[in-house]
Amino acid sequence: MPEKVRVGLIGPNDSVNETMKAASGLEGIELIPFIYQHTEETKRIITEHSSRINHWLFSGPAPYHFALKEKLIDANHADYILLHGSSLLGTMLDAFMQEGKVLSSISVDSVPRSEVLKMLKDFDLEKLEIYTAPELGYIPAEELIDYHETLYRTGAIEAALTCVHAAYNGLKAKGVPVYRISVSELAAHRAISVIKERSLSDLYRMKQLAMIGIEILYPSQAQQRKTPFKIERQELAMNRVLIDFAEKIKGSKVGMGNGVYFIYTTRGELELYSKSHSSEELREEIFANSNMHVRIGIGFGRTVTESEQNVRLALDYAREKDSGVVINIDEDGRVTEINATVGRIRYSRRSSEANWQEALKDASISQTVIAKIESLSRHYAKEEVTALELSQWMNSTERNARRILTELESVGVAEVAGEESGRRGRPRKIYRLLLGTRKQ
Repeated sequence: MPEKVRVGLIGPNDSVNETMKAASGLEGIELIPFIYQHTEETKRIITEHSSRINHWLFSGPAPYHFALKEKLIDANHADYILLHGSSLLGTMLDAFMQEGKVLSSISVDSVPRSEVLKMLKDFDLEKLEIYTAPELGYIPAEELIDYHETLYRTGAIEAALTCVHAAYNGLKAKGVPVYRISVSELAAHRAISVIKERSLSDLYRMKQLAMIGIEILYPSQAQQRKTPFKIERQELAMNRVLIDFAEKIKGSKVGMGNGVYFIYTTRGELELYSKSHSSEELREEIFANSNMHVRIGIGFGRTVTESEQNVRLALDYAREKDSGVVINIDEDGRVTEINATVGRIRYSRRSSEANWQEALKDASISQTVIAKIESLSRHYAKEEVTALELSQWMNSTERNARRILTELESVGVAEVAGEESGRRGRPRKIYRLLLGTRKQ
């Protein structure tokens, strides 16, 4: 049986029931209802049930923004049902019927003002004076009650329209004419369909294969001959660390020979581990226990072959670095360098910049290097660099950086912008990078 996406639905009774009806015909999704009387109950619901939910769906913006404010949810795994103008119009017509007249002024909360104004224009109701709550997000029910009641008592409005269940009950108790904006079945169906497709895509992605490659940086051959037993003991100590790591990520460790080890797991398990551990920790723990330096590469792929190619390529990239860097290559060829100095730098080994791709096809610099320079330029917010600066960015020699800049200038994706002044010796050229706008 195909796996279902478990969606936790949070809201008041009427909104939850309407949404459950909208989801009745959708396959591949299990909607689990959680009903509250007050928005603040969202905290208890999520805390108690998050372990069995893939995605959270809120009946409106108030509980969603409350959960975000309390840091209960990740915005990538939670949504709320948008309250469109159609929901507002239906409630407004109901108010007109109940009040026995066409109202000239009302107040509204939880619907974006742009939606309100669009609805008034679409239905030729622009003469209606309408007040909207000061912000879209979580506002305590007591504040919403005060907002609507003050407008009513001062004669600014004839009725209030609210999306918040507790505000509706509170205003009703105070004798303020109030009507509840409810979730429409169409809006609920649309929201659930989007969540289903996105969640199924996430589930597939989490099941992708991930390979972690660890390569020992051995001492010189002469040193190895002098202390063979010491190195064996160091490798045994390192293997204990790798076994513990593989167990934590539910993976399998395989020795590939020549000091290279692969650990196989899934993307989901590795990302779960990464939520509480940095990529640098494994390298540091290996050194602390075995006094051995290693390089680490991580490869993701849609197939075993693709992930293995990417992990081997990641180790190749790591070999180019003078300092310890963890290299991560995903299934789309995006490279992420992780180190303590710069943090995360992302670039693609398959550049999308056609305007300089063509120029560099006969150059002696790889497009991956150029893509990295472009990414570093954005990271440091600098379009003008010297060879010294570029060498520091790329952990290479100044001579190599000067060669790269000269090559870029020759093909028209860099130009000399000036020289450094106020220093002894030969002045350094300053180059302006033109990666986004190549000179013709």
